[in-house]
Amino acid sequence: MKNIYISALVLCVISTGCNNATDHSEHRKDGFSDNAKTPQDSLYQLVMDGHDVGMAKMGKIRSYQQQAQKALDSIQRLPASAAKERLQQTFMGVQEDLNFAEYSMNTWMEEFIPDSAKDNPEGRLTYLKTEHEKVEKVKNNIQLSLQRADSLFKK
Repeated sequence: MKNIYISALVLCVISTGCNNATDHSEHRKDGFSDNAKTPQDSLYQLVMDGHDVGMAKMGKIRSYQQQAQKALDSIQRLPASAAKERLQQTFMGVQEDLNFAEYSMNTWMEEFIPDSAKDNPEGRLTYLKTEHEKVEKVKNNIQLSLQRADSLFKK
C-alpha cells in the first residue's frame, strides 16, 4: 500500500513538472512566443530564419576571404602578363563579393531592431515585412558569393 502512495506521488510530481515545462516553453525570453500566434510572430520567425542561415555561413565567408587574399599575394609574384591580370581580376572580384556579403550581414544586424513597434501591430508587421526583404537579399548575397568562391577554390 505504501508503494502505491509513493508511486502515485512520483507520478503527480512528474506530471506537474512536465506541465510546468510546457508552460515555460510557450514564451521566449525576448517577449515573443515560440508558437506563432500572430502574423507578426510568423514574420519575425522568417526574419530570424534568414538571419540564422546567413550567420551560419559567415565562417566560410571569412575562410574564403583569407584564401582569396593569399591567392592575390601569390599572383603578385608572377611576371606581368595578360594571364596574371585576368587571375587578379578574378580573385579581386570574388574577394569583393565576399567582403560585400559580410558587410551587408553586419550592417543589417546593426540596424535591425527586434522589438520595433512592439506596441503597434500594424507598424510591426510593416517593419518586419521590410526587414524580411532585407535579410533575404543579404542571405542571397552570401549564398551567391559562396557559390562563386566554391567554383574558384573547390578542386
